[in-house]
Amino acid sequence: MATRQGNINASSGYWVEAFYHAYTAGFKQILQEENDAYAGATEVDSLQGDNKSYDFVGSIEVTKKETRFADIPVEDIAHNRRWMFPEWYEKAVYVDNEDQIALLADPTSAYIQAMGKAVIRKKNDVIHDSFFGSVRGGENPGDDTYTFDSAAVFVVTSEGGRVIVHDAKLNYAVGGTSTGLTIDKLILARQALIELKNNPNEKFHIAVHPKQISDLLRSAETQSIDTAIIRSLIAGTVTEFMGFQFHIDHNIVLGSTNDMNGDTNVYRLPCWSKSGILYAQHLSPMFKVDWLPRKGVWQVSVKSGQNAIRMDEDKILLIECIDTTEA
Repeated sequence: MATRQGNINASSGYWVEAFYHAYTAGFKQILQEENDAYAGATEVDSLQGDNKSYDFVGSIEVTKKETRFADIPVEDIAHNRRWMFPEWYEKAVYVDNEDQIALLADPTSAYIQAMGKAVIRKKNDVIHDSFFGSVRGGENPGDDTYTFDSAAVFVVTSEGGRVIVHDAKLNYAVGGTSTGLTIDKLILARQALIELKNNPNEKFHIAVHPKQISDLLRSAETQSIDTAIIRSLIAGTVTEFMGFQFHIDHNIVLGSTNDMNGDTNVYRLPCWSKSGILYAQHLSPMFKVDWLPRKGVWQVSVKSGQNAIRMDEDKILLIECIDTTEA
Protein backbone atom coordinates (compact mmCIF):
# COMPACT_ATOMS: atom_id res chain seq x y z
CA MET A 1 0.00 0.00 0.00
CA ALA A 2 1.34 3.45 -0.90
CA THR A 3 2.29 5.87 1.88
CA ARG A 4 0.57 9.24 1.56
CA GLN A 5 0.47 12.44 3.61
CA GLY A 6 -2.72 14.45 3.89
CA ASN A 7 -5.21 14.32 1.03
CA ILE A 8 -2.69 14.36 -1.83
CA ASN A 9 -2.09 11.26 -3.95
CA ALA A 10 1.27 10.40 -5.43
CA SER A 11 1.92 12.43 -8.57
CA SER A 12 1.83 9.53 -11.04
CA GLY A 13 -1.39 8.10 -9.58
CA TYR A 14 -3.08 11.49 -9.72
CA TRP A 15 -2.17 12.11 -13.36
CA VAL A 16 -3.03 8.64 -14.57
CA GLU A 17 -6.45 8.49 -12.91
CA ALA A 18 -7.51 12.11 -13.29
CA PHE A 19 -6.51 12.45 -16.90
CA TYR A 20 -7.86 9.06 -17.92
CA HIS A 21 -11.31 10.28 -16.88
CA ALA A 22 -10.73 13.70 -18.45
CA TYR A 23 -9.61 12.12 -21.73
CA THR A 24 -12.54 9.73 -21.79
CA ALA A 25 -15.03 12.56 -21.24
CA GLY A 26 -13.30 14.72 -23.83
CA PHE A 27 -13.23 11.92 -26.38
CA LYS A 28 -16.95 11.26 -25.98
CA GLN A 29 -17.58 14.93 -26.68
CA ILE A 30 -15.49 14.79 -29.85
CA LEU A 31 -17.37 11.68 -31.00
CA GLN A 32 -20.54 13.75 -30.86
CA GLU A 33 -19.06 16.71 -32.71
CA GLU A 34 -16.80 15.28 -35.42
CA ASN A 35 -17.59 13.54 -38.70
CA ASP A 36 -18.34 9.91 -37.92
CA ALA A 37 -19.26 9.09 -41.51
CA TYR A 38 -21.11 5.86 -40.73
CA ALA A 39 -22.88 6.79 -37.49
CA GLY A 40 -26.18 4.89 -37.32
CA ALA A 41 -25.55 3.10 -40.62
CA THR A 42 -24.24 -0.23 -39.31
CA GLU A 43 -25.01 -2.76 -36.64
CA VAL A 44 -22.81 -2.19 -33.57
CA ASP A 45 -21.35 -4.63 -31.06
CA SER A 46 -18.62 -4.71 -28.41
CA LEU A 47 -15.50 -6.87 -28.50
CA GLN A 48 -13.64 -8.67 -25.75
CA GLY A 49 -10.82 -11.13 -26.07
CA ASP A 50 -9.03 -12.25 -29.23
CA ASN A 51 -12.07 -12.86 -31.46
CA LYS A 52 -15.82 -13.23 -31.57
CA SER A 53 -18.05 -15.42 -33.72
CA TYR A 54 -21.50 -14.75 -35.18
CA ASP A 55 -23.75 -17.67 -36.15
CA PHE A 56 -26.46 -17.63 -38.80
CA VAL A 57 -29.06 -20.11 -40.03
CA GLY A 58 -30.46 -20.26 -43.53
CA SER A 59 -34.10 -20.13 -44.60
CA ILE A 60 -36.57 -22.98 -45.10
CA GLU A 61 -40.00 -23.22 -46.66
CA VAL A 62 -43.00 -24.91 -45.06
CA THR A 63 -44.81 -27.52 -47.15
CA LYS A 64 -48.53 -27.78 -47.74
CA LYS A 65 -50.10 -30.88 -46.22
CA GLU A 66 -51.69 -32.98 -48.96
CA THR A 67 -52.46 -36.33 -47.28
CA ARG A 68 -53.80 -37.37 -43.90
CA PHE A 69 -51.28 -39.11 -41.63
CA ALA A 70 -48.39 -38.45 -44.00
CA ASP A 71 -44.94 -38.02 -42.53
CA ILE A 72 -43.95 -34.45 -41.79
CA PRO A 73 -41.30 -33.45 -44.35
CA VAL A 74 -37.83 -32.88 -42.95
CA GLU A 75 -35.27 -30.48 -44.36
CA ASP A 76 -31.72 -29.68 -43.36
CA ILE A 77 -31.12 -26.03 -42.60
CA ALA A 78 -27.87 -24.35 -43.54
CA HIS A 79 -25.62 -22.94 -40.80
CA ASN A 80 -22.71 -20.58 -41.16
CA ARG A 81 -20.41 -18.68 -38.85
CA ARG A 82 -18.42 -15.49 -39.34
CA TRP A 83 -15.52 -14.32 -37.22
CA MET A 84 -14.51 -10.87 -36.01
CA PHE A 85 -10.95 -10.13 -34.92
CA PRO A 86 -10.09 -6.80 -33.29
CA GLU A 87 -7.35 -4.75 -34.93
CA TRP A 88 -5.43 -2.46 -32.59
CA TYR A 89 -4.44 1.11 -33.39
CA GLU A 90 -2.33 3.31 -31.14
CA LYS A 91 -0.40 6.58 -30.94
CA ALA A 92 1.48 8.55 -28.28
CA VAL A 93 2.69 12.13 -27.87
CA TYR A 94 5.22 13.64 -25.47
CA VAL A 95 4.36 16.58 -23.22
CA ASP A 96 7.28 18.24 -21.47
CA ASN A 97 5.67 20.06 -18.55
CA GLU A 98 2.71 19.79 -16.21
CA ASP A 99 1.14 23.01 -17.42
CA GLN A 100 0.63 21.43 -20.84
CA ILE A 101 -0.63 18.21 -19.24
CA ALA A 102 -3.28 20.23 -17.42
CA LEU A 103 -4.49 21.62 -20.73
CA LEU A 104 -5.25 18.10 -21.93
CA ALA A 105 -8.25 17.90 -19.63
CA ASP A 106 -9.88 20.47 -21.90
CA PRO A 107 -11.72 18.56 -24.67
CA THR A 108 -11.19 21.48 -27.04
CA SER A 109 -7.38 21.34 -26.70
CA ALA A 110 -5.27 20.45 -29.72
CA TYR A 111 -4.06 17.19 -28.18
CA ILE A 112 -7.45 15.67 -27.39
CA GLN A 113 -8.91 16.96 -30.68
CA ALA A 114 -6.11 15.35 -32.67
CA MET A 115 -6.34 11.98 -30.91
CA GLY A 116 -10.13 11.87 -30.97
CA LYS A 117 -10.28 12.73 -34.66
CA ALA A 118 -7.66 10.08 -35.44
CA VAL A 119 -9.76 7.36 -33.78
CA ILE A 120 -12.87 8.50 -35.66
CA ARG A 121 -11.02 8.55 -39.00
CA LYS A 122 -9.78 5.04 -38.31
CA LYS A 123 -13.35 3.91 -37.62
CA ASN A 124 -14.37 5.31 -41.01
CA ASP A 125 -11.42 3.48 -42.63
CA VAL A 126 -12.28 0.18 -40.95
CA ILE A 127 -15.94 0.28 -42.01
CA HIS A 128 -15.07 1.36 -45.55
CA ASP A 129 -12.65 -1.57 -45.92
CA SER A 130 -15.29 -4.05 -44.75
CA PHE A 131 -17.72 -3.51 -47.63
CA PHE A 132 -15.78 -5.47 -50.24
CA GLY A 133 -13.16 -7.26 -48.14
CA SER A 134 -12.96 -10.96 -47.30
CA VAL A 135 -14.52 -12.34 -44.11
CA ARG A 136 -13.17 -15.32 -42.21
CA GLY A 137 -15.78 -17.99 -41.54
CA GLY A 138 -16.29 -21.62 -40.62
CA GLU A 139 -16.53 -23.64 -37.44
CA ASN A 140 -12.99 -22.46 -36.72
CA PRO A 141 -11.55 -19.15 -37.95
CA GLY A 142 -10.34 -19.50 -41.52
CA ASP A 143 -12.13 -22.78 -42.34
CA ASP A 144 -14.17 -20.78 -44.84
CA THR A 145 -13.83 -17.39 -46.49
CA TYR A 146 -16.73 -15.19 -47.58
CA THR A 147 -15.90 -12.96 -50.54
CA PHE A 148 -17.73 -10.16 -52.31
CA ASP A 149 -19.09 -11.17 -55.73
CA SER A 150 -17.50 -8.64 -58.06
CA ALA A 151 -19.48 -9.71 -61.15
CA ALA A 152 -22.24 -7.54 -62.61
CA VAL A 153 -25.78 -7.64 -61.24
CA PHE A 154 -27.84 -9.86 -63.56
CA VAL A 155 -31.41 -9.52 -64.81
CA VAL A 156 -32.28 -12.38 -62.44
CA THR A 157 -30.69 -10.65 -59.47
CA SER A 158 -30.09 -13.74 -57.35
CA GLU A 159 -28.07 -15.34 -60.16
CA GLY A 160 -25.70 -12.46 -60.81
CA GLY A 161 -22.98 -10.57 -59.00
CA ARG A 162 -23.30 -7.51 -56.81
CA VAL A 163 -21.89 -4.74 -59.05
CA ILE A 164 -23.88 -2.07 -60.88
CA VAL A 165 -21.38 -1.21 -63.58
CA HIS A 166 -20.51 2.31 -64.73
CA ASP A 167 -22.19 1.69 -68.10
CA ALA A 168 -25.24 -0.20 -66.78
CA LYS A 169 -28.40 -0.28 -68.85
CA LEU A 170 -31.84 -0.13 -67.25
CA ASN A 171 -31.90 -3.96 -67.02
CA TYR A 172 -28.47 -4.02 -65.26
CA ALA A 173 -26.70 -5.18 -68.42
CA VAL A 174 -23.31 -3.74 -69.37
CA GLY A 175 -22.82 -1.79 -72.58
CA GLY A 176 -24.78 1.39 -71.93
CA THR A 177 -23.39 4.89 -71.51
CA SER A 178 -20.75 5.35 -68.81
CA THR A 179 -22.00 7.78 -66.19
CA GLY A 180 -21.39 9.11 -62.73
CA LEU A 181 -24.05 8.65 -60.07
CA THR A 182 -27.46 9.09 -61.69
CA ILE A 183 -31.04 8.77 -60.56
CA ASP A 184 -31.31 5.70 -62.80
CA LYS A 185 -28.45 4.02 -60.91
CA LEU A 186 -30.13 4.75 -57.58
CA ILE A 187 -33.34 3.20 -58.94
CA LEU A 188 -31.40 0.12 -60.05
CA ALA A 189 -29.63 -0.16 -56.70
CA ARG A 190 -32.84 0.02 -54.72
CA GLN A 191 -34.52 -2.44 -57.07
CA ALA A 192 -31.61 -4.89 -56.75
CA LEU A 193 -31.56 -4.72 -52.94
CA ILE A 194 -35.29 -5.41 -52.78
CA GLU A 195 -35.03 -8.25 -55.32
CA LEU A 196 -32.36 -9.74 -53.04
CA LYS A 197 -35.09 -9.90 -50.37
CA ASN A 198 -34.04 -6.94 -48.28
CA ASN A 199 -36.88 -5.18 -46.50
CA PRO A 200 -38.48 -2.74 -49.01
CA ASN A 201 -39.61 -0.53 -46.11
CA GLU A 202 -36.06 -0.16 -44.85
CA LYS A 203 -33.95 2.92 -45.44
CA PHE A 204 -30.84 1.90 -47.37
CA HIS A 205 -27.44 3.60 -47.22
CA ILE A 206 -24.91 4.79 -49.77
CA ALA A 207 -21.43 6.22 -49.26
CA VAL A 208 -20.22 8.78 -51.81
CA HIS A 209 -17.55 11.26 -52.71
CA PRO A 210 -18.91 14.85 -52.92
CA LYS A 211 -18.66 14.64 -56.72
CA GLN A 212 -21.47 12.09 -56.82
CA ILE A 213 -23.87 14.60 -55.24
CA SER A 214 -22.97 17.01 -58.04
CA ASP A 215 -23.60 14.20 -60.55
CA LEU A 216 -27.10 13.73 -59.13
CA LEU A 217 -27.86 17.43 -59.48
CA ARG A 218 -26.85 17.43 -63.14
CA SER A 219 -28.85 14.23 -63.72
CA ALA A 220 -31.97 15.80 -62.19
CA GLU A 221 -31.56 18.99 -64.21
CA THR A 222 -31.23 16.98 -67.43
CA GLN A 223 -34.45 15.07 -66.66
CA SER A 224 -36.33 18.22 -65.51
CA ILE A 225 -36.73 16.80 -62.00
CA ASP A 226 -37.18 19.04 -58.96
CA THR A 227 -33.64 19.69 -57.74
CA ALA A 228 -34.52 21.25 -54.37
CA ILE A 229 -33.76 18.08 -52.35
CA ILE A 230 -30.48 17.45 -54.19
CA ARG A 231 -29.40 21.05 -53.59
CA SER A 232 -30.13 20.42 -49.92
CA LEU A 233 -27.90 17.33 -50.11
CA ILE A 234 -25.08 19.50 -51.42
CA ALA A 235 -25.67 22.04 -48.66
CA GLY A 236 -25.71 19.28 -46.05
CA THR A 237 -29.14 20.24 -44.73
CA VAL A 238 -30.69 17.02 -46.08
CA THR A 239 -28.99 13.59 -46.08
CA GLU A 240 -31.73 11.42 -47.62
CA PHE A 241 -32.87 10.99 -51.20
CA MET A 242 -34.94 8.29 -52.92
CA GLY A 243 -34.90 6.06 -49.86
CA PHE A 244 -31.13 6.26 -49.37
CA GLN A 245 -29.21 7.85 -46.51
CA PHE A 246 -26.14 9.53 -48.00
CA HIS A 247 -22.77 9.36 -46.24
CA ILE A 248 -19.78 11.42 -47.36
CA ASP A 249 -16.63 9.31 -46.99
CA HIS A 250 -13.29 10.70 -48.15
CA ASN A 251 -11.96 7.15 -48.48
CA ILE A 252 -13.95 7.02 -51.72
CA VAL A 253 -11.61 8.30 -54.40
CA LEU A 254 -11.21 7.88 -58.14
CA GLY A 255 -9.23 4.70 -58.76
CA SER A 256 -7.01 3.65 -61.64
CA THR A 257 -8.48 1.04 -64.04
CA ASN A 258 -10.40 -0.32 -61.06
CA ASP A 259 -13.77 -1.10 -62.65
CA MET A 260 -15.10 -4.64 -62.98
CA ASN A 261 -13.26 -5.16 -66.27
CA GLY A 262 -10.06 -3.43 -65.19
CA ASP A 263 -10.04 -0.82 -67.97
CA THR A 264 -11.83 2.26 -66.59
CA ASN A 265 -11.13 4.66 -63.72
CA VAL A 266 -14.15 4.68 -61.39
CA TYR A 267 -15.39 5.64 -57.97
CA ARG A 268 -16.56 2.49 -56.13
CA LEU A 269 -19.62 3.35 -54.03
CA PRO A 270 -20.90 0.91 -51.39
CA CYS A 271 -24.66 0.68 -51.11
CA TRP A 272 -26.05 -1.40 -48.25
CA SER A 273 -28.67 -2.39 -45.75
CA LYS A 274 -27.79 -1.50 -42.14
CA SER A 275 -27.78 -5.14 -41.07
CA GLY A 276 -25.24 -5.96 -43.79
CA ILE A 277 -22.28 -4.45 -41.90
CA LEU A 278 -21.25 -5.02 -38.30
CA TYR A 279 -18.84 -2.64 -36.53
CA ALA A 280 -17.41 -3.70 -33.18
CA GLN A 281 -15.10 -1.95 -30.75
CA HIS A 282 -13.54 -2.75 -27.42
CA LEU A 283 -15.58 -1.08 -24.71
CA SER A 284 -13.82 2.26 -25.05
CA PRO A 285 -10.55 3.69 -26.36
CA MET A 286 -7.84 3.44 -23.72
CA PHE A 287 -6.02 6.61 -22.75
CA LYS A 288 -2.90 6.60 -20.60
CA VAL A 289 -0.68 9.27 -19.08
CA ASP A 290 2.78 8.01 -18.08
CA TRP A 291 5.87 9.73 -16.70
CA LEU A 292 9.03 8.70 -18.59
CA PRO A 293 11.87 9.45 -16.14
CA ARG A 294 14.76 8.87 -18.56
CA LYS A 295 13.28 11.35 -21.02
CA GLY A 296 11.92 13.68 -18.34
CA VAL A 297 8.58 14.03 -20.12
CA TRP A 298 4.99 12.89 -19.81
CA GLN A 299 3.70 10.51 -22.48
CA VAL A 300 0.02 10.66 -23.41
CA SER A 301 -1.20 7.72 -25.49
CA VAL A 302 -4.39 6.32 -26.98
CA LYS A 303 -5.14 2.74 -28.00
CA SER A 304 -8.28 1.57 -29.78
CA GLY A 305 -9.36 -1.95 -30.75
CA GLN A 306 -11.95 -2.17 -33.50
CA ASN A 307 -12.99 -3.91 -36.70
CA ALA A 308 -15.93 -4.37 -39.07
CA ILE A 309 -17.15 -7.24 -41.23
CA ARG A 310 -19.73 -7.84 -43.92
CA MET A 311 -22.55 -9.97 -42.52
CA ASP A 312 -24.44 -10.93 -45.68
CA GLU A 313 -23.39 -10.71 -49.34
CA ASP A 314 -27.01 -10.06 -50.37
CA LYS A 315 -27.10 -6.82 -48.37
CA ILE A 316 -24.21 -5.02 -50.12
CA LEU A 317 -23.91 -3.60 -53.63
CA LEU A 318 -21.11 -1.79 -55.42
CA ILE A 319 -22.01 1.07 -57.78
CA GLU A 320 -19.34 2.13 -60.30
CA CYS A 321 -19.23 5.81 -61.26
CA ILE A 322 -16.89 7.52 -63.67
CA ASP A 323 -15.49 11.01 -63.15
CA THR A 324 -17.92 13.07 -65.22
CA THR A 325 -15.55 16.04 -65.28
CA GLU A 326 -13.20 13.94 -67.41
CA ALA A 327 -15.90 12.41 -69.63
